[in-house]
Amino acid sequence: MKKIMITLALACGIFTAASAAKNEKPWANGKLQVSANQRFLQFENGQPFFMLGDTGWLLPERLDRAEAQYYLQKCRVAGFNTVLIQVMDGTPSFNIYGQQSLPAGWDLSKADPAGVYSYWDHLDYIIKLAEMNGIYIGMVTIWGSQVKAENINAQQAKAYGKFLANRYKNSPNIIWVMGGDIQGDIHPEVWESLATSIKSIDHNHLMTYHPRGRYTSAKWWSKAKWLDFHTFQSGHRKYGQRMGNKDYPIPDNTEEDNWMYVDSTWAYKPIKPVLDAEPSYEDIPKGLHDPNEE
Repeated sequence: MKKIMITLALACGIFTAASAAKNEKPWANGKLQVSANQRFLQFENGQPFFMLGDTGWLLPERLDRAEAQYYLQKCRVAGFNTVLIQVMDGTPSFNIYGQQSLPAGWDLSKADPAGVYSYWDHLDYIIKLAEMNGIYIGMVTIWGSQVKAENINAQQAKAYGKFLANRYKNSPNIIWVMGGDIQGDIHPEVWESLATSIKSIDHNHLMTYHPRGRYTSAKWWSKAKWLDFHTFQSGHRKYGQRMGNKDYPIPDNTEEDNWMYVDSTWAYKPIKPVLDAEPSYEDIPKGLHDPNEE
């Protein structure tokens, strides 16, 4: 009987340890950082980090609490460890509860009014849900169209960066993302102000830039001290979409060779890790933008 009980105890111990390991969150390995050779991302304990992400762009605006919970659980089960979201798609942005991100304009001291479940309370909830599911949130702070439309200036960006950094600097599952489908030479002073404002307060999280499709962030930000790793977009509904790009970064008819984007990015110095932020989506049909497309 004693042998059976000891065996059972050992089995339970092994099961418990295995369960604990299975439920361990990625950041249990420490904060994300850039490897010593500047080629990849890793945790503080030296374990490499392979970012496998989904784009839940309008998650803060379109989904309620229950839907957000369902979506993030599905992401976890599917094996995703990162979800990219737009913190603000508009100025202001409105969520499913009718709350807006900028109820007093760019006076961010009044952005989170008491007594209501605010836009930012809902974002807090989403980030916490992601944390519970072991998922990093790629925080695209403001979509590029808003910068292009001059709905935010450098001074406002500085205040906004301070607001975001103070709110989320202690969340373990944040990756900051400047840009948002935009070239970096469109009002670069806004991105510079926003990025440096966040970095001056938040020393816990990495930061990158999400460029326009078929571009690499290295084209504009290779020497930016606030940028920890680069990204590029190799496709969308298909590969090989010039869409007016005159300074295409790779040779024609090689668009499916994603490594060429990496190669072109590493031509810039200093070398930094680089990721494909948006390869072609599996369910975006050809003809999305051009009905005559074959």
